[in-house]
Order: sequence, then structure tokens, then C-alpha cells
Amino acid sequence: MRTFGSAILVLLALVLSGAAVGSAWLAQNVVSAQGFAQLAQPLGEDEPFQAQLSTAVASQASAAVTDGLPDGLVSLVEPIIERVVSGFQDAQGYPEAWTQTLERSHTATFDSGTPTLDLGPLLTLVNAQIAGEIGTEPADAGERLLTVSGQDRSAELETLVRFADSWPLLAAAAVLAALLALLVARRRSTTLALTGAGLAVLAGVLWLASGAAGRVVEGQTPANPVASTFVDGLVPLAQASFQSWLLVLLIGGGVAFVLGLVLRLAAGSRRDVR
Repeated sequence: MRTFGSAILVLLALVLSGAAVGSAWLAQNVVSAQGFAQLAQPLGEDEPFQAQLSTAVASQASAAVTDGLPDGLVSLVEPIIERVVSGFQDAQGYPEAWTQTLERSHTATFDSGTPTLDLGPLLTLVNAQIAGEIGTEPADAGERLLTVSGQDRSAELETLVRFADSWPLLAAAAVLAALLALLVARRRSTTLALTGAGLAVLAGVLWLASGAAGRVVEGQTPANPVASTFVDGLVPLAQASFQSWLLVLLIGGGVAFVLGLVLRLAAGSRRDVR
């Protein structure tokens, strides 16, 4: 009976551990605006995404700058806009503008429930460069929202936030279940080794699951080419980030497994001496 109870507690600890790892990763990298900006920061140097982003920024910058200008002036200003936009990623304020874009996009998405990119900070940067070229006052672009998906994801985002916020409780429950499993076990060293092996297997399962989840996300149909390229670039970054967390879980499981084996062998040696 004690062995059965210990096995149930070990399984419960493993399930809770998987949930805790997933929810903690979501809390740091998806629910947190700063964490999301840090996760997606490398996209600022991703060439396919930057090509699509330049096209979108150029379109909005052209509309903003040439609005109300005579046709003769428009033909003079448009080459300047094209030149500025083609190299705006090299501008001095670009890293800060890109970070603000990610943080504001995160806020817009969670506020509206619709996945959205806010290109306002980037357009403000471009407007300032264009104004310097043509000798006008730079204008703040404000919000320039670009829809990633037209579907309302409010319910899913609320569920995600609640799950992410529960990670401390899940982690504490996992530790408690593991300790109780060791307490009721007949052979605690064996239970420790099996728990470690279970954690290693859990890490492998979650690793495969993250790959499958990434393929599902990539299979969705974004609203426009910019959104499509953004999603295609973000999914591998999210997978790599989550899998780096799983490596920690795998190492922890390996340590527990080896420690359990060592304790089991030591216990067997003591009985042989007697």
C-alpha cells in the first residue's frame, strides 16, 4: 500500500512539475511585456521580417508625410521616404523604438484580445528622419496598429494569464507531492531515482510537445505578410527559449536519478557488511 501511494504521489509531482514549468515560462516570456520584448528582440535583426516591416512602415510613412501635399511635392518627397525607410534599422534610435514596438504591441494585444502589432514607435522614428531630410517638424505617429490575427482571443488570453499566475502554487504543490512520496516510500532511494527518471522523461515529452505546438501556430493564417513573417520568426525563438528551461529540468532529473542510485547502492553495501 505504501508503494502504491508513493507511486501515485510521484506521478502527481511529475504532472504538477510540468504544469509549473510551463506556467512559469509563460509568466516570464508571454504575460510579461518586458519578457515578451526580450524574447522577440532578435526579430529586430531578422532579414525576412525586416523586409516585410520596411514595406509596411514605408506605406504608412508615405501616407502620413504626403497627406495634403501637392502632387509635385509628393513626387519629390517619396524618394526621400524610400531612402530613409530602406535604412531605418541602422538609425541610432532603432533598438529603443523596436523594444517600444514590442512592448506596446503586447499591451495592445492583451487589452483588445486581438493579436496586434503597434508600429507607432518605428513610424515616429522614420518620421523624425524624414523631417530632418526635408526640414519640417517631426510628428509623433501615435498608435499605428497592424492586426496579426482578426480573431478575438480574449478568452484564451484570460485563461493564459490565470494559468501563468498559478506557477508558484503549482511549483509548491509539486515539491510537496515529491516530499510526501519520499516520506511514505518503503525504499526512498529508489523512489528518488524513479522521480529523477520521471523528470527526465517529462522534459523529453515537453520538448516534443513544444515542437508540435510550434507547428500548430505556424499553421494558422495571419492577417497580412508582416504578421505572417513575424509569427514565423517568433515561433522558433519561443521554442528555443522554452527548451532551454527544459534542459534545466532534464539536468535536475538526471541529478536526482544518479543521487537515488548512489544512495540505493550505499544502502545495499551496508546490508552486505552486516
